Amino acid sequence: MSSAVVFRRVRSRSSPGRFDSTRRTRPRVEEAERPAGRGEEKADVVSALPDDMLLEVFRRLPPPTGAVRCGAVCRRWRRVVSRAPGLPAPPRHFGFFRNHGPSALPPFVPTAGVALGLGFLPVSPACGVILVDCRGHRLLLHELGRHLATELNLLVCNPLEKTFVRLPPLPTAGHTVFCHTIVPGEGAEFRVLVVLFGATSPNFYILIYSSASSAWEVATGALKRPLMPDRGPTAVVGDVVYMLPSDANPKYILSVNTAKMTMSGVPLPNAEMPLYTGNNWIGKTEDGRLCFFAIREPLLLVKWVLDAPRTWTPQEPVSLRQLMTPATVGDLHGMKLSARIGEQISNGCKLVSFGGFCEGTGTLFFVMADRVVSLDIKTFKMERLWRNDDEWRPLGDVFPYEMVAWPPALKDLVKPPVNA
Repeated sequence: MSSAVVFRRVRSRSSPGRFDSTRRTRPRVEEAERPAGRGEEKADVVSALPDDMLLEVFRRLPPPTGAVRCGAVCRRWRRVVSRAPGLPAPPRHFGFFRNHGPSALPPFVPTAGVALGLGFLPVSPACGVILVDCRGHRLLLHELGRHLATELNLLVCNPLEKTFVRLPPLPTAGHTVFCHTIVPGEGAEFRVLVVLFGATSPNFYILIYSSASSAWEVATGALKRPLMPDRGPTAVVGDVVYMLPSDANPKYILSVNTAKMTMSGVPLPNAEMPLYTGNNWIGKTEDGRLCFFAIREPLLLVKWVLDAPRTWTPQEPVSLRQLMTPATVGDLHGMKLSARIGEQISNGCKLVSFGGFCEGTGTLFFVMADRVVSLDIKTFKMERLWRNDDEWRPLGDVFPYEMVAWPPALKDLVKPPVNA
């Protein structure tokens, strides 16, 4: 793969899956365009209500579904909802997506009463896709099956708007894919980062797709020795993407500057404990600093913040067990839990591991005995969200889908998609 190679394609006039206003078949009905009939003989009580009384009605509806559906009725109601202060705050997430073997499309688990689905994607059920990243309201999916085994085929979609973009395929023969991550941009713009390592030569390749140019840009470099790390969690801080290998006892976090297209390493803090897949994770703070998490026995959440290059500042440990009450986690409260895999065999403990992190809300997600549990790292509020009843397919990573800004702006008042 040459560093001079740039993949480009001609941008179509209208992107696949996007709504075309010229195809509207049903006109909007405003308050002044109501059909004549027997209803005109009686006063339209709802239309006669002033805005402040409408707002009181909206405040008594369960968010976000009630307010969003009311905002879709007419322009006046949409204006009231979008400008209304004091609406009850909805949950911080619509729910989460997950990869599930029998499903061609990653299923969605709703936690806020809004069903999202990926049935609008033009994916063959015989092939399917794997969800590899989620940020903001975009999903990054790896298409499987019908394509060449030496190509990487990616697709970016927005389940709220039912839009998608199929990226130009990438040749990957003789290389190992280490990372594919969405990098949010301004407005509707985004970038996708892919990192490849040479399978036989100590080289790396940084490939960045830009939605603005609909093309890939490539940069390459040499390593001192061949590097074959396993893919792990990622965090995006500005233009820098941090990638934590899921190897046993990792020593570093790889970082890629997507603006300069350079790669470097950040040494991990001294965790004073064995690190392995599931008991460590990365995220970022509200003010945009990289943070590293680990679970230390007995179920202590430890955290470090990167305050300067190679300078980690430890934070106060948090006891997960003390946050677990019957009201918040149900039957997990009395279970024997441990983050050590060996404890499952020796003491019959159920496993606790990291499942994901939502950068938009600062929320950690854990998998505890096949239950998904969220933890707001600012308020330390813990909540059990869902239980996996499929004993043959244990839960892996979860991909949280954050709520729209609240109160919702007019552009956010979209019709909830139908579940796939």
